[in-house]
Amino acid sequence: MRFIKLILMVIIINGCSNDSVSVNFSIEGASNAVIVRIDGEHTVPWDTVKIINNELKLDLPLDSTLMTFYYFIFDSGASLRIGVEPGDKLIGSVNASGSLTDYELTGSELSEQLLALYQPVLESSRIIDSLDEYRKLSNEPDSNYIQIETRHYKFLENRYYSHKKEILKVMAMDSSNLSNVFGFFQKVAAAPLFSSKEEDHIFFREFGDVIIEKHPNHPLAKIFILERKRILGQ
Repeated sequence: MRFIKLILMVIIINGCSNDSVSVNFSIEGASNAVIVRIDGEHTVPWDTVKIINNELKLDLPLDSTLMTFYYFIFDSGASLRIGVEPGDKLIGSVNASGSLTDYELTGSELSEQLLALYQPVLESSRIIDSLDEYRKLSNEPDSNYIQIETRHYKFLENRYYSHKKEILKVMAMDSSNLSNVFGFFQKVAAAPLFSSKEEDHIFFREFGDVIIEKHPNHPLAKIFILERKRILGQ
């Protein structure tokens, strides 16, 4: 009887430990954060938390999928997306002082993949901002306007293809990671990285098959399935 009670206690403890994931972030540039859960194509408000002494410590609950994604919106205008699953323990640092969030983290395969997918976004955003700033401060005569805009377009075009290559490289390193779904919906200067162009079909098939096979019932995978069908004309 004593042995059975011990077994039951272990089961209860293990069950409870899988209900939430600890998050420990050091935060600069923000005093509070609105946290919402990403539930497929919908977001569900979870809580608004204060950042005390530049620290954000909390336990985030897992939903029934056991692969739960959250979106942090800081009062500075910065934002951050993470994904958690049983056994994760997130530790990281976040610079939320500007609209472009700069951060590092460890302790979660989903979140680390999201970070890797975010790095090309950060680089592209910085390049676009620098081009916009140059345009504002430029003393070039109006006669050079077309030349300047052509040069800027070429910079953006080059960055677009570099960004896309970087995203594909990240996804290939962990092709079944559910976080890859977010990579397919990225844009550069409002231009989608992946579209219905014939050249993109191979990526939707290659990565889509792996994601669908491993996560057939997850809401994010279902959204991706619908998008893939639309792209491939199925």
